Amino acid sequence: MKRYFIVAFVCFSVTALCGEKKLSGNLRLDLLAVSGDTLARTTPLQMPDGHEGKKNPFYGGLYSLVLPGAGQYEAGRYTKATIFIAIEAALITYSLVQQHKGNIKTQEFEKYADAHWSAVRYAEWINTYGVADYGPNITFTPQDLAAVQNNDFSKINSWESGVHKLGFTHLLPKYGEQQYFELIGKYNQYKFGWDTYPDANNDGIPDSDNGRYDDMIPVQMQNYAKERGKANDYYYTAGFVVGMIVINHVVSALDGYLSTRSYNKEISSSVGLDMKDIGGSKELFSELHLSIQF
Repeated sequence: MKRYFIVAFVCFSVTALCGEKKLSGNLRLDLLAVSGDTLARTTPLQMPDGHEGKKNPFYGGLYSLVLPGAGQYEAGRYTKATIFIAIEAALITYSLVQQHKGNIKTQEFEKYADAHWSAVRYAEWINTYGVADYGPNITFTPQDLAAVQNNDFSKINSWESGVHKLGFTHLLPKYGEQQYFELIGKYNQYKFGWDTYPDANNDGIPDSDNGRYDDMIPVQMQNYAKERGKANDYYYTAGFVVGMIVINHVVSALDGYLSTRSYNKEISSSVGLDMKDIGGSKELFSELHLSIQF
């Protein structure tokens, strides 16, 4: 609830000629007597501690939009300012930590893939068993396998884009791309490239799965997919926290605007000297007008 108090206090009365007191002693009559004339001159009263005059609420909101807590600080709401900046610091720190964890985990699974998955092994399987088990017809020459060794997957992609009896719906992405490291651990068509896939002859050529596309999935491939999923979880959390940071900016901006408006309404005051005609003579009065809003 807002309550307004207007205090009119007649501090002193000095006559222009002889300095005699001219007040009647009746507060009601004295207040009525000094209320009619125009203000001769006015001097500002010093604002209470923490107040420097009115501020623009728009800027209060803008400051907090850029840096949460800034508008609150300008309006003297130091506790709110501390809370908003603390939330901002905590969210940024947590997001960076999650992003860093995601980067570390990504480096780990990419390094593991480089050590244990081979496009050449995959191409050898296509050349030896893939055509017979799944189609279509294709032949990898030693030169083709050398190109695969140098990360040229065009011949592999040519076979993958053909018509198959089952599966092989994706093309092996360019080496090093995010999709490359994702697909080799996600789709069964790439199980043949893992070094724990059966190789009964120990000749570097993965065994035939006899057309059973969803069988003989290496545990190694499944574990790799889990580790990649952990990295994605870290990145997802970091992204979610970034969204929370944006919300913190918006909420702080709104509160900064309202806090500045509240600051402007808290207290206003003025003091002046009035010349009044009392009983045919001019008297100099000092008046204090104070309004306080809660």
